[in-house]
Amino acid sequence: MNGINLKIALRNILRNRLLSLISIIGLGIGLGTIMLLLALIIHERSFEKCIPGYGNVYKVLLGNNCTSPYPLAEAMKNDIPGVKSYFRINQANNVQVRNLRNVTGRGEDFAFADSSIYRILNIKFIAGAPAVAANEIAISARMAQKYFGNLSPIGEVLRVKPNNRFINMTVCGVYRDFPSNSTLYPNFIVDIKVVLELFGQFTSTLGQYSSGITTALNWDWTSFYTYVVLDQNADRSSIIAQMQKYREFSAYKDWISSRNYGLQPVTDIYLKSEKFDPGFTAYRSGNPQDQKYYWAISLLVLLISITNYVFLTRASAAGRLHELGTRKVAGASAANLRRQLVFESNIITILSLIPASFVIDYGITVVNQNLGKNLSAEVFSYPLMWLLLVAVVLVTGTVSGIIIGASVSRVSPLLLLSGKTSEKPVRRRWDYSFLVFHFSLFIILSSSVLAITKQIRYSITGIKGLDPRNILVSELTSDKLRGSFTMLKNEMSKVPGVISVAGSSLIPLYSPYIPIALANPEGDKVTFEGLVMGEGMPELLNMEVVEGSSFKTYHDLPLEVILNESSARKYNVRAGDNFLKVFHVLGIVRDFHSHTSRSAINPMVILEQHPDKMSLLVIKTDGRNDNEVIRRLRILYDEADPDEIFDVRHYSDSINGIYVREKNEGRIMAAFSLVAISLAIMGLFGMALISVTKRRKEIGVRKINGSTISEVMLLLGKDILKWVVISVLISVPVALYFTEKWQQNFAYRSRLSWWIFAASCLAAVIVTFATTGWHIWKAASGNPVKALRYE
Repeated sequence: MNGINLKIALRNILRNRLLSLISIIGLGIGLGTIMLLLALIIHERSFEKCIPGYGNVYKVLLGNNCTSPYPLAEAMKNDIPGVKSYFRINQANNVQVRNLRNVTGRGEDFAFADSSIYRILNIKFIAGAPAVAANEIAISARMAQKYFGNLSPIGEVLRVKPNNRFINMTVCGVYRDFPSNSTLYPNFIVDIKVVLELFGQFTSTLGQYSSGITTALNWDWTSFYTYVVLDQNADRSSIIAQMQKYREFSAYKDWISSRNYGLQPVTDIYLKSEKFDPGFTAYRSGNPQDQKYYWAISLLVLLISITNYVFLTRASAAGRLHELGTRKVAGASAANLRRQLVFESNIITILSLIPASFVIDYGITVVNQNLGKNLSAEVFSYPLMWLLLVAVVLVTGTVSGIIIGASVSRVSPLLLLSGKTSEKPVRRRWDYSFLVFHFSLFIILSSSVLAITKQIRYSITGIKGLDPRNILVSELTSDKLRGSFTMLKNEMSKVPGVISVAGSSLIPLYSPYIPIALANPEGDKVTFEGLVMGEGMPELLNMEVVEGSSFKTYHDLPLEVILNESSARKYNVRAGDNFLKVFHVLGIVRDFHSHTSRSAINPMVILEQHPDKMSLLVIKTDGRNDNEVIRRLRILYDEADPDEIFDVRHYSDSINGIYVREKNEGRIMAAFSLVAISLAIMGLFGMALISVTKRRKEIGVRKINGSTISEVMLLLGKDILKWVVISVLISVPVALYFTEKWQQNFAYRSRLSWWIFAASCLAAVIVTFATTGWHIWKAASGNPVKALRYE
């Protein structure tokens, strides 16, 4: 029986090649999109499940920080029953590495960790062994290929520069690259005590203001990710309660008193870390909101795909009614016809896996490149993925077949033989109604894309109080470069195209702010968000001094500061005042964005940096000669410190990178707007065939009675247009609601212009008539005699 059904199904596919091809491609796009989204959902929910016994592994939290002090883990292991083992890790992205052949790299995820990390994370070694001595280094397979090619790296030397000097380290082992569902991803691992070298980077950055900072591995520094393994039967709440006593060990009791220690399951790290303080993070994290998008879009695409297939099949059903009637006359039962149609539907669905595989293959690359993900084909080896894959295919094919078969199997064989499914006149009212859903979805998604794009552009270009255009930033990452700041500044000022040059340690948006506490000898203290800049930097960034003046030539005393308007208002301070009786307020600058436009502007203090302590060289150009400016800067860097890796960035590029999450949301919506409109086009194609086929005789009568081609085209076009208008009326209020709700994440918002929704609606109209126009014209311009012979 199945063999006969298969022959019938293949014969019908070949007989209706065009519609069958559209059905297969349409279902392929839909199924490929659904499977890609399901793969992404499963992948993002599988993070850290690669850790053996992951259910008992936790990350230590401290309030809104996911970092903790160095001694904490060992103290917990010694003091708290139920804590079996631990490892600490500090991962940097600015460590220079080079081999003896001068192959260099920087920012390649360099980790300082306890040796227990290899056991707890089950790191697999391809060759050699873990790094346990201070002069040993373990590297990933990817780094082994980069620095040593096909040669064995075991016993070879890598020169590592975590701060101001190179350290020779011997490669002791090569481990497999961390899996794609690991939140940690170090390419180099050394003993944790080597981190003391790295801490020098922070004190070098602060320069003049780092003298009171200790780099000892003590309770005062919260610089480590701490992971603990608990006994299977350990009481987590009891352990957390016992952890609170360690807050007393820190010298910063005022800061830590409002924060409690906690334990986060490692499987929560990827999707539940958005509450932590912003800044550099050395672990992968996702956006839990995206998961909602993925699920919603998957269900919508599945619904669109099934609906499209059903209506496309209806378009070709008229030619099969005689065949189905003949089978009924020959004795086929209604159940047999339903089984046949369900079987054919499943065959089409299985064939659609061919284009779906191309969608998945291409989609993985698109997802990783545009959404910053690390999805791989490995996710399709998970049993759950295959279970969902089979379920989606069966549900799509079976539901589609049941819907199609239900309307045909109940019809009498005589009606089927006459080419009809009902004795009553066919009502065309709902022929296009399903497209309301298609186009409503398209208008909502496309409006959201335009609104998100407009908001991101406003956030990037509408930065308050700053001008980020045509600014180059280069880090002074060694003592030689910092000592050469004055020379670099003077020489770069002479280069054609350079408008101004200044130095700094921390500048807004490019660098994270630091909390700065201004205090006097009596103990009065005020904590601000703080930046450290050199002479000329406020002017270079186009900060507007509204009162007083900017920084002049540096001098130790009196201690001079610049405040923003928010600080001046909050503390009732004017330029020329002595704040806290110690700090001379040199000037007040107009409020400026020190964070993204998501956050309101906070009180800010700017300190002046010593010229010999700068960690950033900042150059304002006219934008016409940047290549020559960079070339000249590279030459000067090589002269000042040949061992340092040259790096320069555009200030605006750094600002663009801040809005990755919003850009990803926009890309998600844009991608699935394209999917929605593609499926809608295919549905329109089928519906145009249905409408033209059913009205062929009517068209012939109208033409015989004198109707022109344009009048017939207008008649047919109005039927389609009214459903698009209904889509507009439904979708615009919905799109307005969702875009306004999304914009509530921003403290500074772009206005939702009317053209956003008008453009989306116009696009829907254009797509509609571009798709159906050919069918309408062909029907309107056809021979009316042939039309009258129809039926």
